This record gives sequence, structure tokens and C-alpha cells, in this order.
Amino acid sequence: MRKLLIATIILNISISSLAFAGICDNTKPEAESKKETLPMKYKKLKAENEKLKEELKKCSDEKEAIKSEISSLESNIDELETTKTELESKLSTYPSKENLLYKIQQLKEELGRK
Repeated sequence: MRKLLIATIILNISISSLAFAGICDNTKPEAESKKETLPMKYKKLKAENEKLKEELKKCSDEKEAIKSEISSLESNIDELETTKTELESKLSTYPSKENLLYKIQQLKEELGRK
């Protein structure tokens, strides 16, 4: 019985020492935690934020330029469609190719008879 009690006590001591050893592993060493203090982290994040703001502004400028180019191209398309419509209506006023070929043939025949 005494041996069992001693074994239980030794087992409890070893388990509790392992638990405390695990707690110490989760803490940072003092030198590592002092490397990046809160003001240093703030400066780093502020610099990163400024960089991202510049990139965002650059992207916004590119977006506006592309929108302007798209608007210009749409305007050109509208002008071309208007010109196409005008040309098609003008073309419809002319006689057809077949009609002209027929008239040429008739004129050749009349000239050949004379």
C-alpha cells in the first residue's frame, strides 16, 4: 500500500511539472517581445497603409482613364453607326447592279444594231 501511495505521488509530481513546462513554452522571451513594440508596429502598419492608399489611388486613376477611353470609343461607335445608316440610305437610292448590267447590255445591243 505504501508503494502504491509513493508511486501515485511521484506520478502526480511528474504530471504537474509537465503541465508547468508547457505554460513556459507559450510565453515569448523578453528580447523577442521587445523587438516589435507597439509604436514600432504602429509605424509599420501606418507605412503599409500609406503604400496601399497610393496603390488604390493609382488604380482609381487607371480606372478613370479606362472609363474615359470606353466613353470615347462608344462615341466613335455611335458616329460610325450613324455614318453607316446614312451610307445605306444613300446606297438604296442608286439602281442595283443587276439593273445597271441589264441597261449596259441593252445599250450594247442598240449600238450593235446601229
